[in-house]
Order: sequence, then structure tokens, then C-alpha cells
Amino acid sequence: MRLLVGTLEGYKLDSKGRLLIPTKWRERLGREFYMAAVTVRGCKCLTLYPEDHFESIYESIQHGTENQKYDAVTSLFDDAEEAVLDSQGRFTVNQRLKEAANLSNDTTVVFKGKGKIIEIWNPDEYERFYNSYDHSQGVYDLMDKLKGNEN
Repeated sequence: MRLLVGTLEGYKLDSKGRLLIPTKWRERLGREFYMAAVTVRGCKCLTLYPEDHFESIYESIQHGTENQKYDAVTSLFDDAEEAVLDSQGRFTVNQRLKEAANLSNDTTVVFKGKGKIIEIWNPDEYERFYNSYDHSQGVYDLMDKLKGNEN
């Protein structure tokens, strides 16, 4: 699978709550996929998951006590829905998920490719998220931290 990367702007939720997926990402996302409103560093966005990736996330949270598994599934599924692209490459975001992701009809959005997923941001919310991130760390510093090689 090719990764989803980059930032794409100039896309807009239409008056019916439909959003066009950028052409270059449609095949990688798939015609049927999952969408979920998520919170990252206190900022809200809509995240699109190819079917197999969402299902692997579900499998990965099936560890721990029954209460821990229940909490993880609830957190993942409560603000999630299945989605299907129409013949023009659009999908509809229902009102509940729009509210949970700080999106609204007739507004421009920011697409962010994040490897296996696509994030869709309200531009103001994305700016707030972007400003919450420590940009002084380089990618290799972050990779070392993930590997536990921090000095």
C-alpha cells in the first residue's frame, strides 16, 4: 500500500455535507472506508481509515481487562461511521460527526495525509493544533524517542 502523504487545501464541504476526496488518494482509501471524529492534543478532526486499517486498529485494542477493552472500543466507535464514495468521489458526513469534528457545511477544509489515514480539519482548528506542536524536535529525535534510545 502506498502511503497517504501531504497537505491539500481548497476542498469544501458542500451544502449537503458532502466532501470530495482528492483524486490521488481515492484508490488508496478505497470506495468503502470508515470515518471517525477524533481529538488530538485537544483539537478535533475527522479521520478517514481504509477498511483493513480500521479493522486492524480494532484488533489491536482487544488486549487488557474487559473494562479496558470496552473503554477502548467505545472511544473508537462512538464517533465513527461507515462511509462510501459516490461515483464522483464524494462522501457524506452526518451532522453528529460534523459537530464532533468542528466541521460545517459550506466550509473549506484542510486534508492531511498521515500514512495510512487521512485527517480532515477545520482550518482554524488545524492552526490551533499546529501551534500546539513542538516544531523544534526533528524527525530523527522523535524516532529515537519511539525506539527508547533517548540520551
